[in-house]
Amino acid sequence: MYELLLITMALPVIAGGLSLFNANPGMLRVINLSGSAATGICILGIIAKTIHGGPFTSAFLHVDDLTAVMLFVVGLLTFTATLFSLSYMEREVRDGHVAPHMLPRYYALLNLFAVSMISVLVVGNLGLMWVAVEGTTLASALLVAFYFNQAALEAAWKYVMICTVGICLALLGTILLYSAQVGAGGAERALDWATLKELAPMLDPKTVKMAFIFILIGYGTKAGLAPMHTWLPDAHSQAPSPVSGLLSGALLSCALYALIRNLVIVEGTLGPAFPQTVLLCVGVLSILIAIPFVLTQHDLKRLLAYSSVEHMGIVTLGLGIGTPLAVYAAILHIVNHAAAKSSLFYIAGSISQDYRTKDIKGIHGVATVAPLLATLFVLSVMAITGVPPFNIFLSKFMIINALFDDHHWLLGSVILLLLTGVFAGMLRYGLRMSFGQKPADVAHRERLSLSARLALGLSMVLVFIGGVYLPEAANGVLRRAAQIIMGA
Repeated sequence: MYELLLITMALPVIAGGLSLFNANPGMLRVINLSGSAATGICILGIIAKTIHGGPFTSAFLHVDDLTAVMLFVVGLLTFTATLFSLSYMEREVRDGHVAPHMLPRYYALLNLFAVSMISVLVVGNLGLMWVAVEGTTLASALLVAFYFNQAALEAAWKYVMICTVGICLALLGTILLYSAQVGAGGAERALDWATLKELAPMLDPKTVKMAFIFILIGYGTKAGLAPMHTWLPDAHSQAPSPVSGLLSGALLSCALYALIRNLVIVEGTLGPAFPQTVLLCVGVLSILIAIPFVLTQHDLKRLLAYSSVEHMGIVTLGLGIGTPLAVYAAILHIVNHAAAKSSLFYIAGSISQDYRTKDIKGIHGVATVAPLLATLFVLSVMAITGVPPFNIFLSKFMIINALFDDHHWLLGSVILLLLTGVFAGMLRYGLRMSFGQKPADVAHRERLSLSARLALGLSMVLVFIGGVYLPEAANGVLRRAAQIIMGA
């Protein structure tokens, strides 16, 4: 397992290095397609070894079922984002938005972003995990600023400033956690997650409570939780669409993963009452804040970004409920959201290229311009809002069900009302853009490239099948991941 983990982290580095020094478009396609496919195969190997052989721990690495779930998300989205990038970035070059010499830098940064996210998931030390999360900021900020126009640079600057402040607070929380570890006599394996989990009942509660607040604010900022979410709409709207899919589906999930790992320690020390109450409040606030921006939005990619704020709130809500059903559903929702939202960003990117705008008012008649794209777009919008039988309906329903099972009658009713508002806004814009008369200056789109169809197909298969069927192996991994979060 150790060697496989090292190979998995080395492959994107190699692909990124080769891309950086290769300006041939054909070679860039081969390098990145083969590199992302090889990385995905290695990730599947890690998941299989974890399922059959149990957790793996070394001096600095730790892989268990929770890691396996998140690795699946990052591996899938890295592969689909690379696939979709092949034709998307070539069209950006043809349309004059990107100079040919910028492509090697794009693919190098995309691979650097991938390896930084994988590192977040496989390290077993909370200090190194913080370093890896900061690494994702550096790699993704350059991708947000990739077009180097005023809007992109402003979004990247805002992203770096807000997330740097947040990550500094997470560092302070991590230092406080180490202080509590030293006080409990466990200094020999500083910030090792497994060691901290064993020591959790002996840690100083006051120090751990303060550490949790800083860690929640810090990693919550990176996860796009309200009210620390303000960087997210700008960054997601200005990055290339394949990167937006990675940011929304994978990066936010990695930040939540870091928060969850710390949450296990905190609940082991304080018990579930305090952290769950705080998470419930943050989750409800994130859903609430997203609604007015969804209902009054004018930018297509910002609309999808505020939807991500809502969904991170739903996951946090599930963690805050804290029952086995709710925690299971929260982990499942991370997977479901990643598949649905990444495909939506890919589709939104293609539509924006056809219409040469992200302004919702300027986009209508997509069904006439690109019937397949419009069909996938409407289905994806329905999926992301939780319409049955798509995958997000299942995890949303389970979380709402857990709320009522846990006797949160009023809160459950409020959440249902809020989700109805998001549903109305998303569906309204989705149908408005898909139907009607197309603009005279927009030509009928040629067929989607094979790579784009494969990327969308992989995501949409999960969206369609995930709501009606869950393989027993996947169910087992999700159950064990939920048990890890609950301290088992």
